[in-house]
Amino acid sequence: MTDSSERDLSQPTALDEEFAAFFTANKNNFMRICASRLRNLHDADEALMDAAVQMHRKWHVIQAHPNPMALAYRILSSAITDFYRRRARLTEREVPVPGTSYTAYADTPTVDDILALRGYDGLDRALAKLAERAPMQAECVRLRYLADRDLDEIADCLAITKGAAKTNVHLGLKKLHALMDLPDPGKGDA
Repeated sequence: MTDSSERDLSQPTALDEEFAAFFTANKNNFMRICASRLRNLHDADEALMDAAVQMHRKWHVIQAHPNPMALAYRILSSAITDFYRRRARLTEREVPVPGTSYTAYADTPTVDDILALRGYDGLDRALAKLAERAPMQAECVRLRYLADRDLDEIADCLAITKGAAKTNVHLGLKKLHALMDLPDPGKGDA
């Protein structure tokens, strides 16, 4: 090393080890959140790794934050959104090469793949409408039912109280029922 300010990148620092412990402890929950939003494990893994890089770069900021989990969740949500945007930009720029069997997908989806996703269509549309009208409720419902988080974890992720998380989940579910034209739970036809 020529400069004393340079550090040996092959030797992990205490901050690197702290980040590794934090990320290892929360990786499964982060992956569930990504998979529930992206519906594809490969895409979810890619978005999660992008988020991990951002979290590592901002680890000192995350540690100093009053609610580190909320900031990490915000970074994860931004990485998921950026993944969608990057995918859309790349798709717009792709030009098929004449004479090749190029397609826009690495693996062309089969009919079975499309049929497997049809059950999510109504829910995805309703969640998108709910996200436009009441974003906190939509996020609480996603975390509770699609990412399988309990109310304490939802409150931590979104920097709200447990009571607010419970209320947002309840109201979000009621609005989802209305948006999807589902019958009220507990009421029969008679």
